[in-house]
Amino acid sequence: MKTTIRKFGHSLAVIIPNELNPDLGTKYKIVKLGDTFVLTPLRHDLFANETDWVGFRKSITLVDRDWDG
Repeated sequence: MKTTIRKFGHSLAVIIPNELNPDLGTKYKIVKLGDTFVLTPLRHDLFANETDWVGFRKSITLVDRDWDG
């Protein structure tokens, strides 16, 4: 598949073909590796809500605890 970088106001834009099934409104992080652009969906901070982790330490195995130090 091919696409083109286009001028969009004071920015640049890329049209993502529907065949790739992009989710409208999804925010992405973009990085440039050499001459390649890589888009990665932004995820919420896994550790942002401490209450999500209550009891987690007690749920892991002894092997995991030894590895965790």
